[in-house]
Amino acid sequence: MHPPFPQYLSRRAMLAGAGAGLVLPGAFGRSWAAPAKGGVLRVCRPDGPDMLDPMANNSISAEEFSRIVYDRLAILDQNDQPQPMLATAWQPEKHGQEWVVTLREDVTFHDGQSFTSANVVATMERSLDKAKAGIGFQAFGPVKAVKAEGSHKVRVVLEAPFGEFPVLLASGNCSILPIKGIDDLRQTPNGTGPYLFKDFQPGQSVTLDRNPRFWNPALQHLDGIRLVYIREAVAMQAALRGGLVDVLTQLPAESYLVLSRMAGVRAYSTGTGNYQTVQIQANMAPFNNPKVREAFRYIPDRPAVLSAALFGQGQIGNDVSLPPGNIYLPDLTQWKQDLPRAKKLIEEAGVGPIELEFFTTSDRQPAPKMALAFSEAAAKVGIKLVVRDIPFTEYAANVARKKPLYTANFSAAPTLYSSIWRCYHSKGPYNYSGVELAPGFDSKIDALNGAIDLAERKAIAADVLRVIHESNDRLIPYFRNYFAATSAKVGGFIPPKFGVVEARHLWLEA
Repeated sequence: MHPPFPQYLSRRAMLAGAGAGLVLPGAFGRSWAAPAKGGVLRVCRPDGPDMLDPMANNSISAEEFSRIVYDRLAILDQNDQPQPMLATAWQPEKHGQEWVVTLREDVTFHDGQSFTSANVVATMERSLDKAKAGIGFQAFGPVKAVKAEGSHKVRVVLEAPFGEFPVLLASGNCSILPIKGIDDLRQTPNGTGPYLFKDFQPGQSVTLDRNPRFWNPALQHLDGIRLVYIREAVAMQAALRGGLVDVLTQLPAESYLVLSRMAGVRAYSTGTGNYQTVQIQANMAPFNNPKVREAFRYIPDRPAVLSAALFGQGQIGNDVSLPPGNIYLPDLTQWKQDLPRAKKLIEEAGVGPIELEFFTTSDRQPAPKMALAFSEAAAKVGIKLVVRDIPFTEYAANVARKKPLYTANFSAAPTLYSSIWRCYHSKGPYNYSGVELAPGFDSKIDALNGAIDLAERKAIAADVLRVIHESNDRLIPYFRNYFAATSAKVGGFIPPKFGVVEARHLWLEA
């Protein structure tokens, strides 16, 4: 059984910058003094949230908002191990096919509703309703049923044994929701987190105030947080230099290089599993022809794309969603540019001249640079790709899943369930084509989810990843470093491993 903790962070997580009353070693040798109290932190991003419902949202911006307003059952420490948040313990039964979760008591939502097992049941049941859950469909894993066992204990019954279940409880789309108003959270956000929703100006800002009911006030450092959205990178830099904002997240590499040389600014570039893709929809022509998909793998010069898009601040991708060095990666042949081979495959496919619009958005840097480099290489084999850079709002409404060719942005995930099942299973919410990559492939992924033994899981993962490498309908030219910058007065900032800043942990130094 996972031991109970008095706070929702382990000592390791607290030493990573989230605790109170400690000397905290930060990134790059930075030592933080004990957190100061007070002030309003201003966090700036290039884009606003697509929506405020924490289960259904589909953007990093919205998830960063959710992690301030809502709590999850668990939180990950620096070793990606789950630690208690709203849950205090979890016990596997029936070889991991059932889990009994014990919940924290004396917690209330922002509107005064009490947090009980009924909230967890309602949240998990909503995640099984595809129409209501949206991208959060099955966010808690292969849940078959969930039921309360008293006011602060729940039993979760899974479709199959699932060893990664406690890790998944820390996922962003697994925020715990109130029963009353559970389907109205886009308009009236209501969580148990340290800061409560005050105001949303679409495309401009979100304002949050200190929650006077928060169950652990020792971990509340600020009077409030303001999330500010500035699309242009140069304007973001100017806002930080001028003292109008305190934190910049999701920066382009160019901004990082500029800010890293400025006095009074702390700039960060760290490796992650975050990646961007060239989406080639397997359910749409011409990519419903597997030879065309294979041909497109031979088009990009990946080292050159990495240099052009990220100034080398990242790692070369190989069309699988796990970054180099991941323990589950088998030995895979690296895809390399081979234009004659690409041209031959297009001819064999018999699809005729290929002319397509290639959609991207500057709100997801450096995707436009990747798209341009790809289109220039494609032109050398007679493929005409017209790059269209559009605002993210238009992209989200009219492009993703609806056009045959576009770029997309994905964050790293700590579980194989999130990085493989949700992306590649034909029923996974991030499988934008909605097709099975090879006959029987879904069953292989289902077996991967059920593997409790690590050696067995590695063997199945190797087989699954080889299929993805050969048949995937997304190209992954690179894995991105995470770029951010803060003013010197911001305390506790640690670059996030999975792309989403936990702004609730930050403070303003006196």
